[in-house]
Amino acid sequence: MSPHQQEHGYEELREVVINVMLDANANGVDRFEKLLEKTALEFCKPDWPGHGQQHFSYGAASLLHPNDAELVLEIVWDLFRQGIVTLGLNASNPGWPWLRLSRFGECALQHGAYRFHNKAEFMKALRSEVIDISPDAVVYLREAIAAFYKDCLLSSCVMLGIAAESEFLRLLDVAKSSKTYGKHFSRIGDGLSIRAKILRFGEAIKPMLTVLPESATDELGNAFNTMQSIIRTARNGSGQPTAANPPSRDQVYVYLQLFIPFAEKLMRLRHTLTEADYPRLVHSP
Repeated sequence: MSPHQQEHGYEELREVVINVMLDANANGVDRFEKLLEKTALEFCKPDWPGHGQQHFSYGAASLLHPNDAELVLEIVWDLFRQGIVTLGLNASNPGWPWLRLSRFGECALQHGAYRFHNKAEFMKALRSEVIDISPDAVVYLREAIAAFYKDCLLSSCVMLGIAAESEFLRLLDVAKSSKTYGKHFSRIGDGLSIRAKILRFGEAIKPMLTVLPESATDELGNAFNTMQSIIRTARNGSGQPTAANPPSRDQVYVYLQLFIPFAEKLMRLRHTLTEADYPRLVHSP
């Protein structure tokens, strides 16, 4: 290790480690020492003599700053605690320093662009995509992430479902109070279950899809399907709690990832419905 080499931050190193592990089968990363070598090569790509080759150059890890090497070790154990990395190569080599992605890790890391390893990073990813989210939703999202990393998967889904419901109800309030479009949502009563409100909202907005901007309506159906899937995990059709079996860790991770584009879509539609620059719909007799 060389103290004269550039030192990198946790997030930068973590991104490299994850990318290396995702391609582990192709590049032969199956031990910690090889992970260090490959990580060093990734940072040396512009001028490294072995750039572009598939084998490992001996001693590449010595080009890492000593603190980088320590952080890579810390990242591996963080990923292990999160269930993304598992130890061992096979039954004959079941422990350290052998390592590989777990089945959950392969699913989680390949899904979408949002990667997070704790509550702060999830909220950072959310804030970078969704500027306008309610304080109530934020509280439940923090609880959802905390529950996920404690393996309380059903609790995580319940909290995530409440956050999704909170954001939808904000959208519904804006839609009903809209001077231009409010009359189309007036029949969605407060006494309805959340599922019924979602279905009626979908029907009410259909006539407007041709006059609202595509940025606000594109894949809106997928956003509502995402919300209903999350809510159904712990509640029945009428919105009452059920004795549901806990969802898989993979499934909850996917739900957490999907919440970000879902919240962004609702934000865009909410902002659109408050604007008055679009033509009024003619109400059919």
